[in-house]
This record gives sequence, structure tokens and C-alpha cells, in this order.
Amino acid sequence: MRWLALPAGIVLLVVTLADMFRTMVMPRAVRGRFRLTRVLFLVVWRPWRWIGVRQKTAARRERVLSGAAPLSLFVLLAMWASLAIVGYALILWSPAFVHGVHGDRGFIGALYFSGTSFWTVGFSGPAVATGWTRLIVVVEAATGLGVIAVVIGYLPVLYQAFNRREVGILRLDARAGSPPSGPELLLRAKERGKHGDLGRLFEEWERWAADVLETHLSYPLLAFFRSPHDNTSWITAIGAVLDAATLFIASIDASSDPAELFYATGTHAVEDLWQYFRVPERQATIERGEFDAVVDKLQGLGLPMRDRELAWLRFTELRAAYGGRLDAIAVLVAATPAQWIGDRSTLPLGASRHDRADERGASLEPLS
Repeated sequence: MRWLALPAGIVLLVVTLADMFRTMVMPRAVRGRFRLTRVLFLVVWRPWRWIGVRQKTAARRERVLSGAAPLSLFVLLAMWASLAIVGYALILWSPAFVHGVHGDRGFIGALYFSGTSFWTVGFSGPAVATGWTRLIVVVEAATGLGVIAVVIGYLPVLYQAFNRREVGILRLDARAGSPPSGPELLLRAKERGKHGDLGRLFEEWERWAADVLETHLSYPLLAFFRSPHDNTSWITAIGAVLDAATLFIASIDASSDPAELFYATGTHAVEDLWQYFRVPERQATIERGEFDAVVDKLQGLGLPMRDRELAWLRFTELRAAYGGRLDAIAVLVAATPAQWIGDRSTLPLGASRHDRADERGASLEPLS
């Protein structure tokens, strides 16, 4: 039966190192329902999320949920290292190489021999490698050093992408509220006399959405890193600006080229991320009364408006392209609900922002 150890060890090594390479090095999304990274993260995230969303206050919920992604990163690194050590141990324990190890030739001895080689701590006791086994030891030591080097290079890239994302979200806070709201973004812009700056804002967020799409597909764990700012999330931020662009295109009688360009990029980002995470699309419906209330406020501020019926039809058509998928991602990452985004049943009508923050933590239900 020891001959099975050699092919088993090779397969385990190939699967582990390929998974690490695709996750940390390959600059593109790697899809696959049974990838090691995906399986491990779901094992950690699902129970963690279940506990987090049942906390009694928003502050406690965020404290619990904010630890999941960083912890998963270190658990993932520990898993890759452990599987690689076990894979090399199986190879060293096989009849092809076990005679090249002078010392304990049992599997526990091979496992210890493999661990000391992987972490390049050297041998202690009578364990000595001879013959072709020396090649395996050298290759394993190189693998261990390679894993350390990849991790050292990976973390700065990850946190740089996180920082770029959060800077955009923080700048949106003063423009769209907290949690961010698409209607609020348009209303505040008009009230402050900055309505003409919306084109520049949509251009900035077109670049922001493209950056988020590229980084979050390359490093999907970023999607679960929570914002350090209260009542904000990357998914509700892009959703709020998409809602603002959709309202602008559908209801305001003005040039909408920047809004349309952002809408195309933002919708593309939501669609690709939704397809990657493989979550069921939710039913995202905006009531006609909600739409009319927003249009009435915009019209009251003196903005030129399109025909109400045509605007409503155009609005529902445009929002259908991203609304349900946006909500699905928001519920997956347990984002703080915002106007028209996320699990809206957790936002009682008439509650203040702080009241909503206290109540919604206990109401969020996990995605089945």
C-alpha cells in the first residue's frame, strides 16, 4: 500500500500548489465550485456570518464580521503549507524514497522530516537524507521559501487595493449619506449647487468600479473585507452611485453621457462579481410610490424632468439589469442595508440612522 503514497503525494502537491498559484499569482478570476480556496472560505464564512448577523447591535455585528476575512487569509495560508508538508511526507514515506531517509521511517517520522525541510529549520536527531531523497528535500525547501515570498508580496497588493477602495467610499459619504443612497446623492448635489459636478463624479466612479472589478476578481477575499467606516460597504457604495446614474438617465432631462458610461461599467462589475460568487439572484423591486417621491423632490428643486410614465418604465428597465444581483452580493457579504439596496426589511420606516444601525444587526438573515 505504500506505493499509493507516491502518486497520492504528487496529486496533493499539484492540487495545493496550483490552488495557491491561481489564488495569489494569477491576475484573473479562477472559477470552480470545488477549489480548495472556495471550499475553505465557505467553511469559515458561513458559520461566522450566521453568528455575526445575529448580534443585537450593529457595532457588535461589525466587530464580529470584520474578523472573518483576515482570519480566513491566515487559515488559507496555513492550509496550503500543511497540505504541501503532508504531500511531501507521502512522497518521502513511499518505497521510492523512504530508504533515502536514515532515521524514523514511519509516516510520523516522514511528516517531521518534511516539516523541517519545508520551513528550512534543518534536521535534528539521526534523520539524514541520502541519494535521490536529497533532491526531494531541496525541492521542498525551495517550495517553502517560495510560499513565504509569495505571501510577503501578496499582502501589500491586497491592502493597497483595499485602501483604494475605501478612499472612494469615504469620499462618497459626504455626497450620498451613510448608508449611501442614490436619490440622496442627486438631491444633495442639487441642494449644494453642485449638480453640474455629477458628470465628473460619474467619471471618477467609472474608474473606481473598474478598479474594484479587477481587484475583487483577482483577489476575491477582498469582497469580504469590511469597511472601517460606520454604515458603509463597497457593494452599497457602488449600488448607490448606480441608482443615482439610473435615476439621472431615466428621469432628468439633461445630457447623461457620463452617467451612461458609468452605468455600463458599474453594471458590468456587478454582473461579473455576481457570476463569480455564484449566489442566487434576489427579487429587487422598487415600488412606484418610492420612485414618484424621489422624482417629486428632484422636480421641486427645479431640475428639468422627463415624462413621468416614460421615466418609470426606463428606470425599471435599467435597474433590472443589476438590482437583483446587487442585492444578492450585499446579502452574501452581510453589508449594512441602504436605501433600495440589500435586505430592505431590516430598515424600519421612520427610524433614525442610529436606530436602524442598532436594529438591523439582529434582523439580517444569512443567505441559504
